[in-house]
Amino acid sequence: MSSFSEWMASLRTSAHLTRATKAVLRIIESDPEEAAYCSAQALADLADVNVATVVRAAQALGYSGWPAFSADIRSRFLASLSSRSLYLHNRRTGMLATSIDKDIELLERMRTELDESALNTMAEHIISAESVGVFATGSYAAPGMQLAHVAQMLGYRVRLHSGSVTSMVNEVNLMTPRDCFFAIALWKSSRAIVRLAEAAHEKGAKVLVIADRRNSLTEISDEFALVPAESSELISSLVCTTSAIEYLLGCLARRDEEQTQDMLGRIDELWGITSAITEE
Repeated sequence: MSSFSEWMASLRTSAHLTRATKAVLRIIESDPEEAAYCSAQALADLADVNVATVVRAAQALGYSGWPAFSADIRSRFLASLSSRSLYLHNRRTGMLATSIDKDIELLERMRTELDESALNTMAEHIISAESVGVFATGSYAAPGMQLAHVAQMLGYRVRLHSGSVTSMVNEVNLMTPRDCFFAIALWKSSRAIVRLAEAAHEKGAKVLVIADRRNSLTEISDEFALVPAESSELISSLVCTTSAIEYLLGCLARRDEEQTQDMLGRIDELWGITSAITEE
């Protein structure tokens, strides 16, 4: 969705809502920042309903309960902020927690909410693909670099594309139904990458996405995994995304133990020949 209000509008039309549920949505839309960080009971008090109504409202909209709904509200609210506003918001709300504390909280949430089957399916697509292009921009390309680098060590043709849009266009233009388009989209999505994902999808390539919320990319993807990425500091946290990437790499490594050991042995030899890696 292009804005928080448009997302809220889509929720109001996505299901048959009771009067009490509409009251809950009105409170969320009128003050998303307050709603994103309050408990179910606090929101119930603001909407003048009971706490069970808040839980039922979340479930009626497709969430497992208030914690999952509030996490989605939070990620979408944060995505609506500019970089400066996000920094000021995090400084204001994160004064009592360090970035390490926050990352531990996110990993705990990820452990209970992550759909591991989605990551397993994504790994299968990567394994069967002729080649995989990883598309990410800015600092969010960092976990993409890890995926591409280690996957290549394991014998898979995975390349990171984080440079100019024109070079990304060239890569997508060469894609076939035997390839995968892998996108990492946190906080704000790159419009160029969304359009390129659509083009890759039209060419028959598998579209795989790691994101912090459902968005335009997840809507067109063949498989996606959602990870929390909130931060108490300047930018979105990459810890959970990196953890998901490590999970994928583990799947690739375990797929064929003989190939993995053979490829890593060759890498060790090349490191020695080139003196690329030293023990000093």
